[in-house]
Amino acid sequence: MWLVGLALVVALPLIEVTGDEVCPPPGDVRRHLSALLPMASDAATGAVVHNARVSRVGEKTRLELAGADGARIAERELDRSGSCDALAALAAVVIATWEADLDPRITDRVNLPPPPRPATPAIVTASASAPSPPDAPVRFSLGVGLLAAVSGGQIAPGAKVIGSLAPGRGHLGLDVALSAVTTRSEAVGNLPGAANWRRAALAAGPRYRFGDAAAMLDLHVDALAALLLVEGVGLAETTSDTSLQIGASAGIRATRAWGNAAPWIGVDVLVWPGHDRLEVAGQTTTGVLPRLEVQLALGLSLGRFP
Repeated sequence: MWLVGLALVVALPLIEVTGDEVCPPPGDVRRHLSALLPMASDAATGAVVHNARVSRVGEKTRLELAGADGARIAERELDRSGSCDALAALAAVVIATWEADLDPRITDRVNLPPPPRPATPAIVTASASAPSPPDAPVRFSLGVGLLAAVSGGQIAPGAKVIGSLAPGRGHLGLDVALSAVTTRSEAVGNLPGAANWRRAALAAGPRYRFGDAAAMLDLHVDALAALLLVEGVGLAETTSDTSLQIGASAGIRATRAWGNAAPWIGVDVLVWPGHDRLEVAGQTTTGVLPRLEVQLALGLSLGRFP
């Protein structure tokens, strides 16, 4: 049995590694090759001698395998990547593979390194961001109502038109209102009811809404611009005057929506700064229009409330 093993050793070729390359040096290639391929060390055994030459061609490392007669058996160029020792190991693998291809009897004796394990593909989980909610439609409404205005101890009826606009989300919005109150009278000196006056006012300003789409409570503040009409009554010579007034107001309004319709009730306090004096020829005293007015309104609006 040991004779068969000896015969296999004798049959293995003696491989010489030569060359003038310094990276990888032939000695390092021979060292790695001895670990891969058991070689006979006695040339007198009669085994065929192969010569492996390592050289450099440009940016490549060239390997050449030649037989004992100098005839070229195989040739390959390797990329010069990695360390010199890694390149020497790769060259040794190439030479050992050539020898195994040339003599199938020694295939089992070539200790080739195992093939590299394929890299486990990284599992990339893309977490899709939650889609942003669609834009809510703009909210708006338009309503009309009846009001009772209290000023200077008098109550007068009137009417009101209210418009509202707000973005789909949030609490802030814009209110615009137009109100008109019927004629009221004011004394001038010792002449009761000597002047009649009425006012039509335009209000605009921000509002803040509490509640949900059904039950809502709005707080609002407004800038006022009004036309004031004053007429003399029962005088020898009556005149009238129309003037522009600037004021401010604040109020609260409660709304209950059913679909696109919503009844509402609100209270507003209107302030008219300055002094609106009423004068009558021949009278030493003058009259003054009230600067504070409270309006109680009740109405119905149509629109988009959610």
